[in-house]
Amino acid sequence: MDKKIKVCHFSSVHNQSDTRVFYRECAWLANDFDVTLIAIGKLNTTINGIKLIGIPKPVSRLKRILHTTREVYKLAKQENADIYHFHDPELIPFAWLLKRKGKKVVYDIHENVTESLKDKNWLPLKRLFINLYLRFDALAARNFELILAEQSYTKVYQYRYPNKQTTLVRNYASNQLFKNFINTNREVKNNRINLFYMGSIDEQYCCKQMLEALAILNKNGIDANLKMVGWIDPHIQQQMKQWPFMTAIKDKVQFTGFMDVQEGYKLSVDCNIGLSFVSDNLNVSQSLPRKMYEYMHIGLPVISSGHLLYKNMVETHALGLCVNTNTAVEIANTVMAMMKSGNYLNTLAENNLHAAQTHFNWETEYQKLKELYLGMI
Repeated sequence: MDKKIKVCHFSSVHNQSDTRVFYRECAWLANDFDVTLIAIGKLNTTINGIKLIGIPKPVSRLKRILHTTREVYKLAKQENADIYHFHDPELIPFAWLLKRKGKKVVYDIHENVTESLKDKNWLPLKRLFINLYLRFDALAARNFELILAEQSYTKVYQYRYPNKQTTLVRNYASNQLFKNFINTNREVKNNRINLFYMGSIDEQYCCKQMLEALAILNKNGIDANLKMVGWIDPHIQQQMKQWPFMTAIKDKVQFTGFMDVQEGYKLSVDCNIGLSFVSDNLNVSQSLPRKMYEYMHIGLPVISSGHLLYKNMVETHALGLCVNTNTAVEIANTVMAMMKSGNYLNTLAENNLHAAQTHFNWETEYQKLKELYLGMI
């Protein structure tokens, strides 16, 4: 039997159970390659054919940049892999060192980094950091294979580097991963509705508007409940104490904190509608979050922001409804309209499953990743 090509994924930001890195990429690659994942976490073992090497979570951004990146590079170098695949822009200089040693390197671009930097309130001298990033990005384009996680990024990179070939590997969900959470009976009964949200709980993803909409629904006599699965921004957590409507919904909202994707989606099975809203920041408004694809794969009708990218997908495939503005009142009104639609919610659930299985499945995206790897050796 031929020896498998050895692949090492490494990250100084993502955790070991990251949905794209672990469940989509590494889990599928392990069927065809010898796979190692170095990422934030405590596990040092082999799971489903993936060798996991854990890195302690850094206590600050500065420590991550100055220390964690070097530790990740040191461990990656020791693996002596045929292909190195990294996921964070801060690792570009270290990936370049691997390239200098004759290694094949892939840079997986998860977001529009320049737009993301503009939206980071904690970052001083934003223009300076954006220019610095663009220099590193150009270094990456000259030396690495580039994978783009979102269709909209292709225009950005075609403009920056007209002669650079990139590979689009979108964040579609896997039928296999979500099959245990499928439910097409989403009709609201007895005036009780369960709403579901998976993802970061922060200002960028309109957490205040979702919570205030929950308060409005209950004020209107609806037994509305919201499950929020994800990391909570500490700043937002402090602000919540000052929001006057939070007292009224303290028993109506469930904050689980960060959960593994499969554990989190167990909570969605008895929910009627999934929520997915984003601010006007270009990084998020021009990128479809993975939760949109995941809701599809479990048959969960969605209410989303009305940005053109979202609107086109939701309306083309009849997945749910979009709001024109991310206001609490409009979100609440849209929930009430969907509640009154009767078994149409079940039809929307079927539409979501059909779209997932015919247009938005990870199986087709994985083939592009596999072919890229094979073409590099």
